[in-house]
Amino acid sequence: MRLIIAEKPSVAQAIAGVLGGARKTDGFIECAGSTRVTWCFGHLLEQAPPEDYVEGGRVKAEHLPVIPSAWKLSPRDGGAGKQVKVIRDLLKDATEVVNAGDADREGQLLVDEVLLFLNWKGKTSRLWLSSLDDASVRKALSDIKDNATLRPLYDSALARQRADWLLGMNCSIALSRNLQAAGVQGSWSVGRVQTPTLALLVDRKHEIEHFKPCDFYQVIAHLDGGIKAGWQILDDLTDEDGRLLDRATADEIARRITGKASRVVQFTRKAGERAAPMPYTLGALQKVASSRLGLSAKDTLAAAQELYEAKVTTYPRTDCPYLPVEMHGDAARILKAIGTEGITGLDASRRHAAWNTVKVEAHHGIIPTGQNPDTANLSPNAKRVFDLVRESYIRLFMPPEQFETREARFDIDGLPFRATARMVLDPGWTRLGGKDEDDGQDEAPASLPDLREGENSTCERGDVQAKRTTPPKPYTDGTLIAAMTGVHKLVTDPKLKARLKETSGLGTEATRASMIEVLLTRDYAERKKKEIHPTARGVQLIDMLRKVTPELADPGATALQEDALADIAAGRAELADFMDGQRTAAHHMVRALIDGKLTDAKLVTHTCPACGGARCVQRTSKAGSIYHRCLDCESVFGDDGGQPGKRFEDKPATEGGKPAPAATGPKCPACKKNTFKSETKTGKAYYRCGGCKGAWWPDRKDEGKLGGKWEDRK
Repeated sequence: MRLIIAEKPSVAQAIAGVLGGARKTDGFIECAGSTRVTWCFGHLLEQAPPEDYVEGGRVKAEHLPVIPSAWKLSPRDGGAGKQVKVIRDLLKDATEVVNAGDADREGQLLVDEVLLFLNWKGKTSRLWLSSLDDASVRKALSDIKDNATLRPLYDSALARQRADWLLGMNCSIALSRNLQAAGVQGSWSVGRVQTPTLALLVDRKHEIEHFKPCDFYQVIAHLDGGIKAGWQILDDLTDEDGRLLDRATADEIARRITGKASRVVQFTRKAGERAAPMPYTLGALQKVASSRLGLSAKDTLAAAQELYEAKVTTYPRTDCPYLPVEMHGDAARILKAIGTEGITGLDASRRHAAWNTVKVEAHHGIIPTGQNPDTANLSPNAKRVFDLVRESYIRLFMPPEQFETREARFDIDGLPFRATARMVLDPGWTRLGGKDEDDGQDEAPASLPDLREGENSTCERGDVQAKRTTPPKPYTDGTLIAAMTGVHKLVTDPKLKARLKETSGLGTEATRASMIEVLLTRDYAERKKKEIHPTARGVQLIDMLRKVTPELADPGATALQEDALADIAAGRAELADFMDGQRTAAHHMVRALIDGKLTDAKLVTHTCPACGGARCVQRTSKAGSIYHRCLDCESVFGDDGGQPGKRFEDKPATEGGKPAPAATGPKCPACKKNTFKSETKTGKAYYRCGGCKGAWWPDRKDEGKLGGKWEDRK
């Protein structure tokens, strides 16, 4: 039996539909040819929390950094455990397994890690899908590879996963412990990509707040024939940005040239053409969807994923805009299917520079598959995003824009002036509309008459245009994605800038939208209409980190990590070497976060009546009541005139108006007293210590034991 494991049910259904004879059962699909197709729900497994690696289940400062010698995985909450059991039972009858995870490093990891977790050692192959239409699935099934050839991709994803855990978990705990010891309540989190992304927002906020507007001036000569020429200001009169700041000088030049003779020193004209933009990568699509449709990066990704699963467009999480030449033969069919009536100049045989198999990496640009979107029951956002992808594809088969640039240089009373124009001769693909932002096209006058060198005319008048510099704009989803992609533009070190220019930037196409959402969810950033701003909490976090661990907030440092992960995926670097560096970095950063002075707050401590330690601190409950908690043993006391008073009873008299259950649960790791078994408002069981008020989820494998610590109940 051949077992195909897809990343999600919709992909499994697409594969089963092509195989034929599909009969769905509980957790998998029976197909023709002794093949069964099952699925994951994204990552079925998750990394164990740091508490699972330390004795007692409570991570203390002395445990940090927690560095697993053997990494532990377990099924996620929800239906993941059930699906893992389905796959385990299917593996008993399998003679071959086919990894059909999404065509990227995470897709490679999420299936491979399940196979390793279930100790599968049989034959394993790889199905690489870039689109889910029947023709593409059929072609991919005929070209199944040995899964071992993708081992570097798995190693890269594993390196990313473990690096995120090592730095994110350890540094978040270290930061929170430091701040709690200084009297700053609450938990704080940092992340390998999350925190540098927040730093971009904070830096932009500081740039805007500290921006000082500057007035500058430009002298315009109005010549015969309606020609306008700008003064080419002498370098010794400008600032470092080439701006004239002195109004008196500008006024003097304007008076000086008024009524004077003008002579053409040089006149040039040059024909040019501009091809249609490349197909969209996910980042480019998110940027355009933000500016033209007002969609967030998350909503754009969701729409693109919906289009992919509806078989309407190709795989969305791509950072490569090129297309395989082999796909050019489908152009006529796709153009007909997506509707091109009334579009002039369309030629299905046209070969745009995007068609270049050599430059196609793991994925190609996002294009339509030729499936009719009207039959797919798409959401409104998906329909609008499809229109962008459709437009992008059609433009590839339209002629380039033909234009002529003209430049005239003048001498007026011994001063140099210059006029330019860009004249469109044939709009080509631009007649379709939908000009993308930042397409490199400078604004210029639409006309400039033919001139001859030596030709004389008159400067009718000189005019001074006063301008003022404007501050940078706050980030939107689109511009923040663009900044993460082109992080090299924000780096000042020339060597680092040059290196990062060749990499994928901060995060990946698949993760950037989720990083923005993480910042919003954790109250480090907020949306104001289309703009994304850091909150006061977000600014505080970055300012604190830059005191002791600036590399955690450095986009360039994280981009270099992405560079290293790309090297692992390409087989140019080893997983073990990368992880050695991450362990060293975790040690360095954790010590800095624990020992560094992050805040000027002064903490008043008392002797703990329970353990005798000197770190019993005052806290305020959500209801505003004062109490005291020991940072060492976690015992909790009432307030007695600013001092720790009576210890909270081990067994409350009532709980929710009913007699509290007896303390018969597993012993508390901190105070060694039995815990109470209770339930959340949603009916989920947990254990709580009546003495120190700590709480734990039951162990996943044995509900009679304590599992992960419930950090929210501090």
